[in-house]
Amino acid sequence: MKKIKFNDNWTFHQGGGSSLEALMGGEKITKEVTLPHDASIERERNPQEPGGSGNGFFREETIHYTKDFTLDNSCADKNIWLEFEGVYQNAFVYINNSYAGKCPYGYSNFFIDAAKYMRFDRKNTIKVVVKNGVPSGRWYTGGGIYRDVNLMIGDRMHLVPEGAHLAAVDVEDGQAVVRVESTIEYTGTGVRDITICTALLDESGAVVAEDNMPVTVEEHSKGTYRQKIYVENPRLWDVDTPYLYSYRISVKEADKILDEEEGTFGIRKLQLDRKYGLRINGKVVKLRGGCIHHDNGVTGTAEFAHGAWFRVKKMKEAGYNAIRSSHYPMSRRLLEACDKLGMLVMDEFADVWTSTKVDYDYGTHMAEWWEHDVTNLVNKDYNHPCVIMYSIGNEIPETGNKFDVQWGKKLADKFRSLDDSRYVTNSLNLMLSIMDRLGDLMALATEGSADVKEGADLGENNEINSMMSNMGDMMEKLTASEAAGQATREAFAQVDIAGYNYAACRYISDGDAYPNRIIVGSETYPKDLDVNWELVEKYPHLIGDFSWTAWDYLGEAGIGKITYEGKQSFGFYAPYPEKAAYCGDMNLIGDRRPISYWREIIWGLRKAPYIAVQLPGHHGETPNMTNWSMTDAVRSWNWKGYEGKPVTVEVYTDAQEVELYINGRPVEKKKVGETKKYMAFFETIYEPGTIEAVALSDGKEVGRDVIISAQEEVRIAAAADMTRIPADESDICYVDISMVDALGNLNPGADKAVTVSIDGPGVILGFGSGAPASSENYFDKTAKAYEGRLRAAVRGNGQKGTVTVTLNADGCGETKVQIEAV
Repeated sequence: MKKIKFNDNWTFHQGGGSSLEALMGGEKITKEVTLPHDASIERERNPQEPGGSGNGFFREETIHYTKDFTLDNSCADKNIWLEFEGVYQNAFVYINNSYAGKCPYGYSNFFIDAAKYMRFDRKNTIKVVVKNGVPSGRWYTGGGIYRDVNLMIGDRMHLVPEGAHLAAVDVEDGQAVVRVESTIEYTGTGVRDITICTALLDESGAVVAEDNMPVTVEEHSKGTYRQKIYVENPRLWDVDTPYLYSYRISVKEADKILDEEEGTFGIRKLQLDRKYGLRINGKVVKLRGGCIHHDNGVTGTAEFAHGAWFRVKKMKEAGYNAIRSSHYPMSRRLLEACDKLGMLVMDEFADVWTSTKVDYDYGTHMAEWWEHDVTNLVNKDYNHPCVIMYSIGNEIPETGNKFDVQWGKKLADKFRSLDDSRYVTNSLNLMLSIMDRLGDLMALATEGSADVKEGADLGENNEINSMMSNMGDMMEKLTASEAAGQATREAFAQVDIAGYNYAACRYISDGDAYPNRIIVGSETYPKDLDVNWELVEKYPHLIGDFSWTAWDYLGEAGIGKITYEGKQSFGFYAPYPEKAAYCGDMNLIGDRRPISYWREIIWGLRKAPYIAVQLPGHHGETPNMTNWSMTDAVRSWNWKGYEGKPVTVEVYTDAQEVELYINGRPVEKKKVGETKKYMAFFETIYEPGTIEAVALSDGKEVGRDVIISAQEEVRIAAAADMTRIPADESDICYVDISMVDALGNLNPGADKAVTVSIDGPGVILGFGSGAPASSENYFDKTAKAYEGRLRAAVRGNGQKGTVTVTLNADGCGETKVQIEAV
């Protein structure tokens, strides 16, 4: 089948573009765009936006795309589809003014059977109207056609789109059995004799296994055909050695190839039991997991292969071996990156079932569309070895209702019927599962307790994160209650792995009470890893921990914020200009925050200690924390104006003791873990120069870390992470920008405004910092450095040549970066 990227030459404007609107409103202001495209990230943020802090004060609205194109007469007797990999949301597709189909779910890929609407050797027009209700999500959703669109043209005898499924059904020493299922559709007349030819190729391109299957196909039919191929001495895929084979499936009639599909596939063996937990290729694997949302910071939700690769690579470097896509199906670009880099995936279906969490979310459509969307999710994932489990939902309140919980069985059964090679989980918040009886349970739990007072505010509009934060210790009491356990027994019995959101208090007791239950911490507070990971390592039935969250994201503004006494409170979420959750191990541009090094040390992957410094401007003040915050310390020894003033230093290490030095002088030696596991805290006086931590076990040095104060005079250091980008606009690269002194030392306190410009065949797709609170837009050409750092995303413009990115800041001179568009 011929698959053509269909991303260029689209016209975009705000508004629905209906005939009535055209009559009433006149002409719209339009612009040419190349997909992927996020319309929301291009709009000015507004503190009055109806979505408010939930979507980071970005604009959500109905938007409209059109594209003109021609097909020649050679396509007239072909099958033609359009695949949309992601449109947010409620996409209505029209071809030549005729309604061709729709997809309500903003995170599902979907196909339009387009052949009957097409005209040949003259202009065709496709129109996509995106009817985005407000609010439609609990976080920044973006808006528009934010993933690729593909035009697919096939013979009347063809493999259906995503109709080739490969699974390693048996893997033993020296051999693997690979099951190949190919779904063939024939839309013509007459009986045809074809051959399905399947080949598996190694990285060098050599065929390592193949099979040819003769098939008689009747007219207007569709059938799935199974082959088994045997691979001798297979190279296995795992997180450390992610070996990928290529496959080629051809549909032949005599010597003529009618259709062909190629892709990649990894051979690996999954096992799950109570004795060992999760095993991959016979080796026990504990999931060092992180949850992620789907925006990419400065480029919004627009999904590019390099952006996906960059994110997965950074997470691997930080020690993660697993990602939970929260709370929607993962993009194809991210799956490809996870395959290549060796990252395990829990791919999640949805945040809602039949009841909505905000007015216009997927809950308004799920009951009618779930089978369509689950099918497309599984077909997309099937050949990706990185995917080891599907999650059927996130914090679904229906899981505590004896009738509505049956949706869980429907979903689990559907996933298993489509793919029996992976496991199924459900990510439950047990407190939400008993929400309908919460008042009575709280009354019982608070007898004689001051944790929750009568009439207490449980949250903003009953929003679950706000409620969890405001309830304090009461949440753990309710989560640990017998009522919560009984209410969720059926929901957990429906799946292979019980996903516990914020329910570590039940890990041990439920492991004893339910001897056949295997548990994963599907969502946990970032500050709790020191306790949680000890349990994960100790108990085989507990297979991993997924922190909320691995990567900072737009929307849910301020759930990880830290404020201090005297600062105006805004309830749980934060007011404008806050735009990010600020609870990620990595910030919005992918720079690691201190907590990620603490996590890496707990996982046993880092031996050197790590120094971070609390903000001296708030020394001695009591921080106001949320459940998703642990520290606002930063890695800096540049605190201009605080010379001679007190400062608190944090050192993370798994050693027994730490000795701190400032400018070569010993300050103090402390035991590790007295206040918080894997941490030591020092009170000292700031003076510029060097600060050094020496980690000691049994009196011997096991590692050291040092920070050097940067000189006040800084320059701009910049480099592109790719020297070449595609001229056809299909991908991007990042330009990393740092404020450094003459010796190359980063100065995190240098918050200079940097201006970016570009010459040659390229565009700045997004520009900004990791700042969680800023009124700047990512389409602005001037942005202030945050902790000394900025990032620009660069895209081609359709022409080949040299792209020059120029950066300027007052007193810093000019810095240029060159990239080739090829």
